[in-house]
Amino acid sequence: MNWIQENTDMEGLFDSLKLLGVDVVFGSSNLCQETMTLTKNENIRYFQLKHEQAAVHAADGYARATGKPGVVLIQTASGITNGITGIATAYSDSVPLVIIAGLRNQSSLKSQAWQELNISGLTMPITKHAFALSDFDDLSVILQDALSFAANGRPGPVLVELTADSTLMVNRKEGQGHHTSKQTTVNARKQEKSLQLAKEYIETARKPVLLIGGGIISSGGAGHLKELVEQSRIPVVSSLLGIGAMDAANPLYLGMLGMHGTFAANKAVHHCDLLICIGARFSDRVTGKISGFSPKSKKIHIDIDPAEINKIIPVDLPIVSDAREFLSELKTQLDYQLIKENTEIWTNEAIDWKRTVPRFDKSKSALSPQSIIQMLNKHADEDTIVVTDVGQHQIWTAHHYAFSNPRTLLTSGGLGTMGYGLPAAIGAAATCPGKPVICVSGDGSFQMNLQELMTAVKYQPPIKIIILNNGYLGMVRQWQELFYNGRYSSVKMSSPNFAQLAEAYGVAGYRAGSEEEARKVIAKAFHHTGPALLEFDVVEEENVYPIVPPNHSNHQIILSR
Repeated sequence: MNWIQENTDMEGLFDSLKLLGVDVVFGSSNLCQETMTLTKNENIRYFQLKHEQAAVHAADGYARATGKPGVVLIQTASGITNGITGIATAYSDSVPLVIIAGLRNQSSLKSQAWQELNISGLTMPITKHAFALSDFDDLSVILQDALSFAANGRPGPVLVELTADSTLMVNRKEGQGHHTSKQTTVNARKQEKSLQLAKEYIETARKPVLLIGGGIISSGGAGHLKELVEQSRIPVVSSLLGIGAMDAANPLYLGMLGMHGTFAANKAVHHCDLLICIGARFSDRVTGKISGFSPKSKKIHIDIDPAEINKIIPVDLPIVSDAREFLSELKTQLDYQLIKENTEIWTNEAIDWKRTVPRFDKSKSALSPQSIIQMLNKHADEDTIVVTDVGQHQIWTAHHYAFSNPRTLLTSGGLGTMGYGLPAAIGAAATCPGKPVICVSGDGSFQMNLQELMTAVKYQPPIKIIILNNGYLGMVRQWQELFYNGRYSSVKMSSPNFAQLAEAYGVAGYRAGSEEEARKVIAKAFHHTGPALLEFDVVEEENVYPIVPPNHSNHQIILSR
């Protein structure tokens, strides 16, 4: 039994969470029987995973799918170190989490007592805020503050540390609310001026492009974006985390930008005269070589975090704002007729550029990974949540699955966390019993958290786990082939028979090596009510294209080789 169970009023903890609107909690430890009975009776569900990293990823998946903070209970010391990767993943992608963790006694840290660790110090660089709680009379207030901190502003993880040392209690600053109110008034004045400048920039531009990121989705601004784009006919490109904010079938959506972006997206941004970036942070995977990024454009950058503006790309008009609020105001003030008159030639040119990914029709695969993703798309509905791990399969999914709604693609962007997929899919499935979820993984990523197959057996979510087995750490192998003269090092994978392994856990397992077999097993798996694993043997050295070489600009894209 861990410290949380020994020293915490679990009934009070769950009562407080329930009253604050939390309906799901994740963890890796057994809770006492009384608490388990309580959670079942009071409609708050506890999901026990096998590893703390997986528990945090599951809470992350739940948060991305719902927009509500994911809550995770972690025991002391090694539990926190196991969970660090999950917390860092959420921090990098601005995902709201509340991590409830415990220590027996802070004063025993100096003696390095058993299972004692400086939790707040360890997690400081990857959390928005930390609370220390010793008086459980303050439990409800602290939890309310933690949930609010996690979700408001730029979302992110918040730590609640349970401690027996009252001297480390975190006090809320007096007058904090007054300071916030004053700042909001100042920002409102600046916002009006910035809005008018943005309006002028957009209405006079001849070749505008909208670059959208995850901030559009996390703010709930996708609806406003679609209205603005429909009326203005401004072409749109997205970051990886912005996928889903625009319907992939919309001709004005040119696809993903950057290192593995479409020809159309990269060309549009390179030649535009106005780049309107909303809720994206100009990561290196988006920009390529900074000196060559969108060299002819004026740039507007709208982001809720002022630290992101002018951090990487200098901009002409910085606007600190929530994406949803900005779009809701902007869409009512634009002269759409003027915009369309100025941009008609540009828009018609841009939407004719190739959005599909080159070389798909020249694939060397008897069973191409791209066709598998397209088969999955045909079997799923538009509300199906797709979760990916990190690697070639992640990019194939981004390009070949037609996402039409926000919060339907969940993936690790900033940290590139292998092993994210399966536990995050379990968390996404927890949003609603019976909700369809597809997890796309590779033979490398899947083996990093495959123990959670047992969790899928326990809770029986209808997850369909797709493993594209190419026998390599595919993305690393591709870089070694293209940029290191084919000198392969430490990329060849050893893997079990995943379908048989799934059966050993109690999960339905299927395997295919041809397109005909793939169609049959996908149809069978999607009719199966519980979790299922589908292993597809694809050719070993299939590459992801397009790709921008390191230290090159996005217009220097490699389409095939």
